[in-house]
Amino acid sequence: MRRIILIIFLSSLQVLAFAQQNIIEKAMQDELDRSMKDLRLDTLEKPFYISCTIQDVKVYSITSVLGGIVNSSENSSRAKGNRVLIGGYEFNDESFDNNLFSTPEANDIEVPLDDDYLGIRRAIWVSIDNVYKSASRQFAKNQEMLKDQKKPLDELPHRRFAKVAPFQIISDYKPVAFDAKKWEQTLRQLTERFKTTDYPGSTLQLNFVQGFEYFVSSEGTHLKSPIHQAVLQLSIFGKDKEGGIVYAQSMWSGFSPDDFPAVAALESEINAKVTHLDRLQKVEKFDDEYNGPVLFEGAPVADILSGILFMSRDGLQYDNNIQGLTGMRADTRNSMESKIGKNIASTSISVKAISKTQQYKGTKLLGAFQADSEGTPPPDELVLLDKGILKDMLNDRTLTSTTQTANGHRDGPGVIQVSINESIPANDLKEKLIAQAKDAGLEFGLIVRNESIGRIGMFNVYRVNVIDGSEELLRNARFSSLSMKNLRKVLGSSEEAIYNIPSLGNNSKFTSYIVPASLLLTDVDIMSAQLPTFNEEEFVRDPLHKD
Repeated sequence: MRRIILIIFLSSLQVLAFAQQNIIEKAMQDELDRSMKDLRLDTLEKPFYISCTIQDVKVYSITSVLGGIVNSSENSSRAKGNRVLIGGYEFNDESFDNNLFSTPEANDIEVPLDDDYLGIRRAIWVSIDNVYKSASRQFAKNQEMLKDQKKPLDELPHRRFAKVAPFQIISDYKPVAFDAKKWEQTLRQLTERFKTTDYPGSTLQLNFVQGFEYFVSSEGTHLKSPIHQAVLQLSIFGKDKEGGIVYAQSMWSGFSPDDFPAVAALESEINAKVTHLDRLQKVEKFDDEYNGPVLFEGAPVADILSGILFMSRDGLQYDNNIQGLTGMRADTRNSMESKIGKNIASTSISVKAISKTQQYKGTKLLGAFQADSEGTPPPDELVLLDKGILKDMLNDRTLTSTTQTANGHRDGPGVIQVSINESIPANDLKEKLIAQAKDAGLEFGLIVRNESIGRIGMFNVYRVNVIDGSEELLRNARFSSLSMKNLRKVLGSSEEAIYNIPSLGNNSKFTSYIVPASLLLTDVDIMSAQLPTFNEEEFVRDPLHKD
């Protein structure tokens, strides 16, 4: 794709002034209209499609350590991106080229933070002009390449650009007031307790971003979509007696900091996490290579399903890779595409994206959206797996086969609902875990319970003795591999469901999962997580050390 890379400031958390946003929209639309009319390079063709994006946001960030604020900032930014296509929907400058992005050139300028109509237009013009030059030259190369192949286009691996009906969203979101002084005091209060623990390096960080993403296209799509995400993240670091790292993490998410639990509840959760970490220092490390049944309980259910369905190499997302027409370039396409209509998982499991769903059982879903960053609305329901049969995959507007359609998931899953028709009472799942482990000739089975796997890739496990059912907590385990094969046999799940379990997906946008509260899988590979040891001699006693 010939396009400027849109610098997403949601991850680096820098970003907006909210006054008179209509200036931004007018400047974008006027410059896009002028570009569609006037862009021409020598004898090369005019563009058939142009889109422009501006993220206009403000980010607040506060970090506290040991009852003190080490960072408190408020940053505004306007980040732009655009896409210029030459040719047509079936054949264009992106059709053969595997280098899809044009980086900003030396004459590129940033979008002014002031509502300066002419300044904003000039910033957009420079980017569009640069991308157009690159796109025009690439399209000429693609035409020559097609001619040299002496084959019809349909017989060659290539990309198409999907046609999408014009779509409009004009959000009425009102930015909320952020009381930095209040939250600085709250973070001080919450981290004060680490002065009397073995974890003085622990941090508590609040990041809150709010604003709008503006998108206009030559097709008539016009979006003003709200951006409002708040994350409070706790990272607890320490060492055991041998100098090995002990680590725990918690995350609270919402549309704004007002969605976080009350301070008393946060204190209680942090105290519980510290107590748990104190316990972990005294337990053995998981020092084994395990293959067998694993029972997941609580948040790990969403983490394991997220890892298998969307983060593994054979995840349910189309990629934009195509086989090169020349040279020895290896085919790196997702193998799942060839399995549409085939059974790839247990017949008991079904998965669907319901990304427009804003509430579930009265709870707001953080991952819901009305259109992706290409201006494509998702369907109300997109069935990905139906009783183990692959029906579809998430996709953007770039199509690399005739079986693909644009389904509005340029930025990731949004809201995912996983249902399993092998429901078993929660109390019986452990018994089934033990029975399955016995049948496999194992001395124990494993339970992963209420851990945050997705963030750190390391977790703790409970080793369940198959003789008496006793549990032993072990630390520092990790998955050795995850793939769709892990869902080939689902041994059962609880009838209860948990929901709005968030994770950050593509472009740092939330994904919400609605999944069973417990899930029993077989043939899961878990191994020891090897962490470095820091056993340094201290010449001056730590002033915070407890006597």
